[in-house]
Amino acid sequence: MPTITKTFTYTGTTQQATIPAGAASVTFHIWGGGGGGGGGDSAGPGRPGACGHYVTGTIDLTAESGSTMTLGVGGGAGGKSMGKGLTGYSGGNGGTQGPTGSSGAGGGGGAATVIRINGTDIAVAGGGGGGGGDGQNSVGTDGINNNDPTLGVPGTLGENGANHSGDGAGAGAGGGGTDGGRSGNGAGGDDGGTGGYSGSNLVPTGGTGSNGTGTSPFTGASYQAGAATGGSAASPGGNGLAVLIFDISVEAKFKVNNAWKTINAIKFKKSGTWKDISAAYVKINGVWKAIFNSGVNFVSTTAGFGDSDGNPSSGTPGSGGLPAGGGGGGGCSIICTKLHELGYLSDEIYQADEMFGHWLRQTDPNAYYGYLKWARVVVDWMSNEGPQCMFWIQDRAERNAQQKAMAVRWARRIATPWAEHMAYKMGVLKEDNRAGRYIMTIGIAVSRIIGKFVKHTNQPTKNVAIGYAMWAMFGLLYMIAGVK
Repeated sequence: MPTITKTFTYTGTTQQATIPAGAASVTFHIWGGGGGGGGGDSAGPGRPGACGHYVTGTIDLTAESGSTMTLGVGGGAGGKSMGKGLTGYSGGNGGTQGPTGSSGAGGGGGAATVIRINGTDIAVAGGGGGGGGDGQNSVGTDGINNNDPTLGVPGTLGENGANHSGDGAGAGAGGGGTDGGRSGNGAGGDDGGTGGYSGSNLVPTGGTGSNGTGTSPFTGASYQAGAATGGSAASPGGNGLAVLIFDISVEAKFKVNNAWKTINAIKFKKSGTWKDISAAYVKINGVWKAIFNSGVNFVSTTAGFGDSDGNPSSGTPGSGGLPAGGGGGGGCSIICTKLHELGYLSDEIYQADEMFGHWLRQTDPNAYYGYLKWARVVVDWMSNEGPQCMFWIQDRAERNAQQKAMAVRWARRIATPWAEHMAYKMGVLKEDNRAGRYIMTIGIAVSRIIGKFVKHTNQPTKNVAIGYAMWAMFGLLYMIAGVK
C-alpha cells in the first residue's frame, strides 16, 4: 500500500487538507512546543523550561473521505513570551519580574500541537511549562513536565506566569494542551519564582505519549534535532514538530517501455484550459472503489491560529524585596528612575537605561551595588530627605527644599548625558554622548570600589560625611557634564 509522508515545522499558521478518496489511515508523530527559560539575577542565570510532549498513534480514515484535516504545530515559548498554536492552545506569557531591581522574568509556556478532523480534536501533544526566574537571594524552579490543569477559559490555554510587585523574580507560565497548564508562583522577596506546568496530551486509542524528562523530549521515530526542547536560562524553547504518514489504498499505473509508472495526476481540457481531476472511481459488484487520487495537499492559512495572551495566572503573585521606586535597573538608575518619575527623562532613554542596568548587575555586581549605595543619597535629597548638609539654613523644611532643588538640578545635568551614552551602548540612540562616556567611566570605577567594601542596603543614608563626599563627587561630574 503506497504511503505519503508530510513533515511540518512551526510556521505560525494553520495547515488544512481535504482527506482524499482511498486514504486508509494516517500514522502521526507530533511534538508540542518547549517552554521558555526564566531570566537570571545574582543567584543564577534563570531556570530552564520543560520540553514539549510527544504523542503518536494511527487514525482510521476509511470513512473520512472529503473531511477536513486541520493541523497546528505549536511554537516554542520565548524567554518570556508565549508560544503560539491553534487559537486556544497557546502557552501563557512568563511572569514579569518586580519593577525594582533586576530579578529574572518567568519563562513563557509552549504551545500544543493539535490534529483535528472536521473540527474534532484527534490528538494533542502538550506544550512545556516555563521556567521560573532567579532572584538575588535564591534561584527559582524548573518548568514542570507534568500537568496541573488551569481553571481558566478556554481550558486548553496555558496560564500567564504570576508577576512580582517589588524586587524579585516572576513565575513560569503554563503550556497549552488538552488541559492548559497552571502558572507557577512569584517569589516572596528577592528570590526565585517557581516554574509553570505543561499542557496535557490527548492520545487516541492504541496510541502512546511521553512527557519527556526535564528539557529533553522523546526522540524516537521521525524526531528532528532541536524540536520541542525546553529552553535553557532566559532562552526560547524549541518549536513543535509534526510528521504525518498517510496510507493510500489506491494506486493507478500504466506501462511505458515495459516499466510500470504511477499515475499521480489526470487532467482534462475544458474550454481550452487543462483542469485537474482530483479522484477516479470504478464500480465493482455495485460498489464504487477509488482507483486514483491527487494526493494529500495541505494549504496554509493564518485563520484560527494564535492568541494574544494566556489565561490569567492562578499562581501567587510575588511581593517584597526593595519597595517599588526605590531601586531601578541600572547604570544610571536609581537617579534616572527618579528623573523619569519627575518627567525629566523620556521613556525611550529610561528603558534603555533599565536594559543596561540588567546587564551591569549580571556582569559587574560590585559596580552595580556600589552605585546603588551612593545614588541612594542623591535620590533621598531629591525626595526631601537625605543627609542634612546645608547646616547654615536653620529651618529644616527650607533646608530640605534647597537640597532637593540642588540635587535635581545637578542630577539632570549629570544623568542626562550619562543616560544618553547608555542608550547609545544599548543600540537605542545612533549617536554617542561624549560627556556621558566620561561620566560613566568615572562613575563605574568609583561604584566598583564602593561595592567591594560596602554591603548593599535599601535603608536611607543620614551620614553627613557621606553627604559632603557626594557633593565633591557630584561637583567633579558636574564639570565633566559640560564637555562637548
